[in-house]
Amino acid sequence: MRCPRCGTQNPEGKIVCRKCGARLRTSRVASSPVTQETEAELAWRLRYDLTRVGITFAAAAAVAVLLGLFVIR
Repeated sequence: MRCPRCGTQNPEGKIVCRKCGARLRTSRVASSPVTQETEAELAWRLRYDLTRVGITFAAAAAVAVLLGLFVIR
């Protein structure tokens, strides 16, 4: 399945493009719980990724503060 925005080839059954994140059109009618489960999985993965980014940012800020304290002394 090709992405309508960037043209990247994506595996069948994917909801969003793996390169640009655009929503992919599906030729099937959304009918089964599998589609709903996939959407729920996508929402969970997005929440998990945002949490990971936040923790990484907080750790980097803590290291910067600690380095700043050592440089000042």
